[in-house]
Amino acid sequence: MKTNYIKYISLLAILGFLSISCSDFLNEEPQSTWGIDDFYSTQIEADIALAGIYSTFASDAIYGQGLSIIMESGTDEGYYNRRNNENWTVGLYRHTSADKYVASLWAKLYVGVNLSNMFIEKLDKSAFELEEYDRLIAEARFLRAHAYSLLVAWYGDVPMPLSSTLDQNANHLAVSAKGDIYAQIIVDFTFASEHLLAANDPKYIPGRANKMAAHGLMARAYLKMAGAPMDMVDNYALAQAQCEIVIQDGYHALNTANGIGYRTHFLNYIQNTYDTQESLFEISFAYLREMGINADGRIGGINGVAFNYGGGADGYPGAYAMENVSPLLKNIYSPEDQRKDWNIAGYQYTNKGDVARVSDPLAAQYCPGKFRRWEPANWEDLDVKPDAGVTEAYTLLEAVSSPNKNFTSINFPVLRYSDILLMYAEASNYNQGPSAMAISYLDMVRNRAGLENIEIANPDAVKSEEAFFKELVDERAREFCFEGLRKQDLIRWGLLGKKLELQNLTILGEPTFKNTNENHKAYLRAGNFYNQAKHNSLPYPLQEVSLNKKLEQKAGW
Repeated sequence: MKTNYIKYISLLAILGFLSISCSDFLNEEPQSTWGIDDFYSTQIEADIALAGIYSTFASDAIYGQGLSIIMESGTDEGYYNRRNNENWTVGLYRHTSADKYVASLWAKLYVGVNLSNMFIEKLDKSAFELEEYDRLIAEARFLRAHAYSLLVAWYGDVPMPLSSTLDQNANHLAVSAKGDIYAQIIVDFTFASEHLLAANDPKYIPGRANKMAAHGLMARAYLKMAGAPMDMVDNYALAQAQCEIVIQDGYHALNTANGIGYRTHFLNYIQNTYDTQESLFEISFAYLREMGINADGRIGGINGVAFNYGGGADGYPGAYAMENVSPLLKNIYSPEDQRKDWNIAGYQYTNKGDVARVSDPLAAQYCPGKFRRWEPANWEDLDVKPDAGVTEAYTLLEAVSSPNKNFTSINFPVLRYSDILLMYAEASNYNQGPSAMAISYLDMVRNRAGLENIEIANPDAVKSEEAFFKELVDERAREFCFEGLRKQDLIRWGLLGKKLELQNLTILGEPTFKNTNENHKAYLRAGNFYNQAKHNSLPYPLQEVSLNKKLEQKAGW
């Protein structure tokens, strides 16, 4: 009975709130048939409302595929591999202000902001003990801060409403400066860090925001401010301090299970198992489904290991494999790095039922393996061609009985403990060079991957601030590839253009590259089309500029 009630109310909440776009909620008075003003007065109602906010981040436009895969492509990690179209426009740097991805990301993030504002305003304080009231408000402020962190990182100066939409006049909002937006982000994350539960609290519900995640995402915000385009370098010290809080807390740690902790940790995302020690915050499709919300992404489908058997029917772990691993990423892994074989699968399942090795880095099936839906049941089959009519066995990794051909149930990491360690190392390095502590944190990440300490493997990397920074640039790619972080990392370092140039040179230098191969030439598009003067932030959506009398389009768009 309770489950049905939650599903019913959740459906009403999603229909009532989430069907509106940014333009709609800035241009229309919210309407409801079930009384918004009276809704936020019980724990169940509060949880339903918060689930509605979480579901915006699980949408197609944000972590379902738009932001996490399509818009994040076009870096030195990987690129769109369909030569016959330019559907992944932002990853190819072919987008305009009328682009659907530019518009939908903006709209969904502002829906999240508006729902957070509404929750903060309307939660009935008299219905809760003060500690619980503050905790619920902290969760909404955490989600608002995360939405604004994504908005300011991807669009720059943006409007910053801090109250819910009331009428049509709310459509006309001038942008706030990046510094002001980050100030609000820090205020919200600070409040969240003071009032949210810790991940090891018995009352904590996995899949939701927690205390140390707020500190960690604050550190990420400070690093963004410290780098381009703001270059407020004093923020490196503030980022380091936030990372230190998480480290000193003592609960969070790297997964080192059985010497294959990296693989084990990502299997947890694939199988909807919460590893709260390493995963500080993730987009939890599993949690939303428990709340009665039908939330699924395309993680591991459009950016996974190719699976072409089954004619595109449900019941198979289909993977369209639209993203290729860059040979530049391949080249920065050492052979003994356990992350290489996990992140770069090097195999496929053909339409004839053959588990086949893929060793050519320019093959269309040379795809990411991090969020794989399946793997061979017998690894020996990689080098054995089956008899006619025989299909080779595979193991379904997803925690579903019958996979959907288009959607997956795989959770998506937003913040992991290894990021805390490497952010600390980066921030510390800027202020004092490669300190013993910074080196030790890098070594922890390397050791988990089966590698020697950096001072043994590459002594030159710890001899100067510049050398250590270069090592961290590569280490972040090895550790976090395909987790939606690389493009913003490269932008804040001022390296996106340089890495795309190097990537194209690497592609051209591959022994298998052929100038007559249209697929190979298509891999060069991101590097050829990228323009540093335009592409380090997105334009404002054309529809928003048309509706908002105070929003002027950026130069060049």
